[in-house]
Amino acid sequence: MKATHRRAIGISLTLVVLVVYSFFAASVGALFADKPWYAQIGYFGVAGLAWVFPLYPVYMWMRKPDPDEAAAEKPPEAAAVRKRS
Repeated sequence: MKATHRRAIGISLTLVVLVVYSFFAASVGALFADKPWYAQIGYFGVAGLAWVFPLYPVYMWMRKPDPDEAAAEKPPEAAAVRKRS
């Protein structure tokens, strides 16, 4: 699969996950409405960063180079040795 296709799928998946996650986090956050301020700050601090962890594998998958591009970027061993000396 080409990198452009992976990025399009990854961005679409990110948007869907963020919308679903925001509704979930807000629903759980409503349970903290009558809690002390430090409990609210703690929850929303954790909830504000927690979406990154499920999407991290998607971002790593999106960043994978195409097999043909990865091979084109690597110089032959002999050329790499000549450049060093």
